[in-house]
Amino acid sequence: MTDSLRRKVVRRLPGVGWRTDLLDQRAQQVDKLRGQLADRDAKIAELRTTVRKERAARQKAQERLVADRPEFGETAPPSFRRNLINLRRDVEALRPFDPQVFHPVLQIPRKLRNYRLAASHGVAVPEVLGVWGALDLIDLSGLPERFVLKSDQGAGGHGVFPLRRIDDDRFALVGGDEVHTRESLIERFRTRASLAGPWFAEGFLEQREAGEEIPDDIKVYASYGEVTMLLLRRMPVHASLRSARYRYVDQDGVNLGMDISPGQTIDETIPLPQPFEEFVAVARHLSRAVALPFIRVDIYDTVDGPVLGELTRAPGGAQRYRKDHDMAMGLAWDQARWRLDMDVIRGRPLRNLHGLHPAPSYYPPDHRSHRDENRGWEVVSADCSQWCFGSALPPARD
Repeated sequence: MTDSLRRKVVRRLPGVGWRTDLLDQRAQQVDKLRGQLADRDAKIAELRTTVRKERAARQKAQERLVADRPEFGETAPPSFRRNLINLRRDVEALRPFDPQVFHPVLQIPRKLRNYRLAASHGVAVPEVLGVWGALDLIDLSGLPERFVLKSDQGAGGHGVFPLRRIDDDRFALVGGDEVHTRESLIERFRTRASLAGPWFAEGFLEQREAGEEIPDDIKVYASYGEVTMLLLRRMPVHASLRSARYRYVDQDGVNLGMDISPGQTIDETIPLPQPFEEFVAVARHLSRAVALPFIRVDIYDTVDGPVLGELTRAPGGAQRYRKDHDMAMGLAWDQARWRLDMDVIRGRPLRNLHGLHPAPSYYPPDHRSHRDENRGWEVVSADCSQWCFGSALPPARD
């Protein structure tokens, strides 16, 4: 007898058919409940996995917190990145107490001010072709075929435009595909809140090595006379970090390794600047001249030798380096802080010290740096043989 026939017979028997239907319903309910239970078990297992991951993440975060903020009696290893983060915080805390910008750390972001400082020590700086106190006063008509237009304050290349003249009022961006007019350049300056004037044009620098039109940027990390690292950066596209290539070397020009900075394109074929020792000497000298335990001295490798790009107190970006190197640079920073303090005790002015080479102010005639009452813009000079340790420098350009 088949199953279907058996069911038909059972249903016709009094008192038996309804029990079979009930059992079928109960079996279906059991199957459904088992399915729901399996789904709940899977969700519980998923939640348990998530909880374990979250606990592990909290544990790691707590370990990092303990390492960065040790309990009383404990010490944290030195760290360049931690020092840098603390500096950025400290600068913001300082601003309300120093509105006239007396402190050396607040004076650093002004490019033209740093040009005067460097030139006073015999360091070559770009030729300043014109300076304007207001955006509407910018006049590009008498400038050469190639030049660079800059803001006095600004970081990350946002206020820097290397330009090639196309005609009377059109300029191509060197290392890019943009074309600008005087008005579009002014508008770019005006719409970036991080930029501030005066605004100036300088001569276009020729790279020493044949290749990219934009000179290689040599960024020297220095802690009050001690060079801890040189970053050689090649930028085929202006202000484009995605296309940038990097090489890291120590003060002797030895590669620091392909794993020195995660996330960057390392290219150890980028040539060392020449003569290499002069770039190191410039950075050492200027790092002694400023009254800071750390400064990055940005220098261009040109046909005329090293030329100052700018001084940077707090390099941007993540600034993450291999742990051993981060610790080594952090230790150099810590030790430089105490060396600077000891020099101040011995009589060094706690000011950014100018050298004895003639170096005029590059600011417009009505700028306060030219006034008799120039609080915050005083030039404090000193003989480098005492505080800058007479570092050998290349001759300044005429």
